[in-house]
Amino acid sequence: MVKKPRTGVDVFSAVAAPIRLQILKLLATRGPMTYSEIMEFLKLAPTKDAGKFVYHLKNLLSTGLVGLEKGTRRYQITELGLRVNSFSQELAEYALRKAGRLFVRTSRYTMEEFDRSKIALSLVEEAGALPEVADKISAEAEERMLKLPITYLTAPLIREFVNAILLEKGLEDYRHKLTRLGMPVRDVEKTVAKAAERGLTVEHAHAAAGSQVMTEFMLLNVLPRDLADAHLSGQIHLSDSGYWVLRPQSIYHDLRPFLAGGFKATSHAAPSLAPPDSFSDSLLMVEGLIDAFGGEISGQQAFDYFNIFLAPHLRGIPKAEAQAALKGFLTRVAFKSFGSGGVTLGLEVFIPKRLRALTAVRRSGGKEEYQSFEEEAQTLASLLLEAALDLSSRKPLFNPRLVLKLRAGSFSKKCEEILVKAHELAAKYGAIYIANLTKEPEENSSYLASGERIGGEWTGDWEVDTLRTGCLNTVALNLPRIAYEAKGNDSKFFSYLEKAVKTAVKALEIKGKEIEDRMKQGLLPSLTHVESGEAYYRLNNSVKTIGIVGLNEAVRVHVGYDIYEELMPQHFAVRLVENIANLAAAISEEKGIRLAVSQIVGSEASSRLAELDGKKYGWEMVNVQGGKEHPYYTYVPLLPEESALPQDERLRIEGRFHPLLKGGHFTAVTLEEERSPQKLLKQTVNLCESFGLSFFAYDFPLTYCGLCQKTFRGYLHRCPSCGTTQIDVYARESTLYLPLQWWTHGGKLEAFKRRW
Repeated sequence: MVKKPRTGVDVFSAVAAPIRLQILKLLATRGPMTYSEIMEFLKLAPTKDAGKFVYHLKNLLSTGLVGLEKGTRRYQITELGLRVNSFSQELAEYALRKAGRLFVRTSRYTMEEFDRSKIALSLVEEAGALPEVADKISAEAEERMLKLPITYLTAPLIREFVNAILLEKGLEDYRHKLTRLGMPVRDVEKTVAKAAERGLTVEHAHAAAGSQVMTEFMLLNVLPRDLADAHLSGQIHLSDSGYWVLRPQSIYHDLRPFLAGGFKATSHAAPSLAPPDSFSDSLLMVEGLIDAFGGEISGQQAFDYFNIFLAPHLRGIPKAEAQAALKGFLTRVAFKSFGSGGVTLGLEVFIPKRLRALTAVRRSGGKEEYQSFEEEAQTLASLLLEAALDLSSRKPLFNPRLVLKLRAGSFSKKCEEILVKAHELAAKYGAIYIANLTKEPEENSSYLASGERIGGEWTGDWEVDTLRTGCLNTVALNLPRIAYEAKGNDSKFFSYLEKAVKTAVKALEIKGKEIEDRMKQGLLPSLTHVESGEAYYRLNNSVKTIGIVGLNEAVRVHVGYDIYEELMPQHFAVRLVENIANLAAAISEEKGIRLAVSQIVGSEASSRLAELDGKKYGWEMVNVQGGKEHPYYTYVPLLPEESALPQDERLRIEGRFHPLLKGGHFTAVTLEEERSPQKLLKQTVNLCESFGLSFFAYDFPLTYCGLCQKTFRGYLHRCPSCGTTQIDVYARESTLYLPLQWWTHGGKLEAFKRRW
């Protein structure tokens, strides 16, 4: 007997009962199910409801909407059943739309009617789900949301429903890819409030919110799960995480190609700059470069050999005219990129031997060498220091930051004028950094005011190694965490240390690939503009930095003593840093990537890692500075600031580590009392020759009164002149002078207040 085809009447009759339609929806979303599973999901009682359930199930079977798998005895929806279920859902959606009951506020800030197919499409395109899986998930999400007693849905709410269903079904990989990036409303409010408390602007609040989104993107979609977990759990810390996939950390410019050929901007927003015809134009060129590159670098920009490369443009310019141009330059640069670290100008007291025979770039052309412009270079440095002193007399000038580079022969009579003026600036305002390059291995080093170092030891070519390149990024190692896990066992300690270094290198390699992609995409147009047949920014020569956090605390946990207490912990600390440096050197040679070790890490790493360790191991087990309220690990300086240690001994210990930390180091030399420039210069000579410090600055707090426009030495609570309490105090959170309200490191702020 031939089976009679089912008519539309039969089909509509079969789904006329609500329970039958529920069975179809259940099988469409969850797949084949047993008799008892269906009853359980529909919340039917096996004894009370069994009879009517069997009746409805047989009706669906006889109509061909549901079939029975013979082997598994599971009921499954047929193709006809899927069509009926889909039609039923479309009817429900149509009725809701006509009734005006369900709309979606989308991420495009528009109100649209709810459409289940968009959920399925999102699952396929964003999460990579199979179409049939996407259809089932979207159908179940729709069913749940239709029961919500709300006027309209939002895109984030729909995503939450979908993610919850994915987790219920064990589809975590899909959920991971579908996660929406963003900030909770309360966090946005806190970000705005924090910017106001710190005396920042709305632009800082906007940047902080954007940085949070990019950090989430990096952790969820760029880094492998193990690396993201290593950062989140506190094994390592990724500095500048908001810019990880977007920008390098720093750049060391070479002014010569711009002075010779101008700046041929490839960005639509930036103007092209012609080669400068005057000294004033050359300063405007520098300003243009600061602006053009500022949006493509997350940290500082350095202009090394500043007074040497500009010296040819100073020839024949009256001093008064030159000084006026320099004052204007410093004033304008003070407003540029200060929040991200600002600008560093490297000043030389004479022409270094490697530059002396190079042909100078000058307005009139010619073949004169830089050694012919030594007088102009020294005059420019002197005038720049005078301009900085004059401007600082009204308010401290902390951007651009000046690095005075001292070499063998720098303390001669012909350099005395520059040295005295530089030390006057240091004695009054702490506004000079000193790079001790008197020893031959350091001769080709360049420094940022942050303490970041880049040297000529990578290829041996000082130009390729130190100009048109920079630091790509820094990954900090949580050294105390390694000590907690090793429990005093040397073998375990260095094994865990090696694993941490390799983890950091993996993250830095990914950073390099991301920046390479951004350059290829044209998103970093200034960095990629062509210079001498290649991209201006030498990406392959950039330094990938491994930072260290909590060296003193790690040593204390592992050997039982702080570094400064005995020679034994000092030796272990040196051995530890040497081990990291040797690992980095071996990996550099193996992989052909430029690695360096540094003590220069962001303040966030110090406090975040300490707080995570306190929660993980218990506050009675960890060794932190600042206690439970404001925990932190040492980084700059390497030794605890509040330790009862004579300054000379502190400086000697820190000086031992500078040669090992080739990626960056810094020591703040405290000045308790005022010194004359001449006496301070003598101290500098002593620090360079006897203490081995490679990079340092003199340190004391400054108080500024905006009403009087006067600056006073020390940490004051009111203006000594007019008595107002509306004052600003500037001090070094790590290496840079910042207003106290800008400090983000609660532990160091409390320590500063106790100390001063």
